[in-house]
Amino acid sequence: MAFNVKTFYTRATTALVFVALLLGCVWYNYLSFILFFTVVSFIGLHEFFKIGENLNAQPTKIVGYVLNLLAILITIWYPFIQMPNYLKFLPQLFVVFCFCLFIIELFRETSSLQNVAYLLLSLLYVTVPCCMLISMVMHFDYAEVRNVFQPQRIVGMIFFIWLNDTGAYFVGSFFGKHKFYEKISPNKTWEGTLGGIAFCIGLSFVVASMFPQLAQIHWIAISVIVAVFGTLGDLVESMLKRLAGVKDSGSLMPGHGGVLDRFDSLFFATPFVFCYLALMGLL
Repeated sequence: MAFNVKTFYTRATTALVFVALLLGCVWYNYLSFILFFTVVSFIGLHEFFKIGENLNAQPTKIVGYVLNLLAILITIWYPFIQMPNYLKFLPQLFVVFCFCLFIIELFRETSSLQNVAYLLLSLLYVTVPCCMLISMVMHFDYAEVRNVFQPQRIVGMIFFIWLNDTGAYFVGSFFGKHKFYEKISPNKTWEGTLGGIAFCIGLSFVVASMFPQLAQIHWIAISVIVAVFGTLGDLVESMLKRLAGVKDSGSLMPGHGGVLDRFDSLFFATPFVFCYLALMGLL
């Protein structure tokens, strides 16, 4: 295949803008972080709904967007507001609203459990990881009795995802012989996958020195979790696109696809990192 200069510059320019915007919004302050991932969640839902329509699902989009916003607002409010007792049940109220989806479907002309299932899946796949990311950047400082914005965990995860992709590509290109899952992604190999994990473990020592808020052992654990489940997240999104018969989830970023194409690994790895941090008492 001939080298296309125009395509290369388009992809390179888009990548640079994306990296600058992502790291800038994640690192700058809590508000920029929230705004960024709120926008990402809405665009991600939109793309997920488009994939669902290709699979003959007709989710109630407006309800999905409202529930997405409600979930994010609940996540933001919880660490800061001394709420009366009746507001402490907001998470349970969100679950009640999810059950109301079945009631809404009763009155639609094209009622289908597939519509409800796909809407709930969209919230699980996009909204839940975004809410977890927002929760993970706030750390309660017991010494000063206040919440502190700490984006280092998320920046570390992003670095691991990038290096995992890069390491897997180079190791797989030079040493890859055994296919990882040829049915979904014919280019991934076991050698590349293990190489990506090894690169991430190596990077964890650098990240630990940059961000000592977490101990070295925790950064090693997070690097492995991100590498493993980030790779699986990439395969899951590839499966969804293959089932829907689309090449990219969207066209927001020229040469790179849509939001789900860029955040599939982060979305999928986040719940597992969140659970690890919770079990270790680090949230």
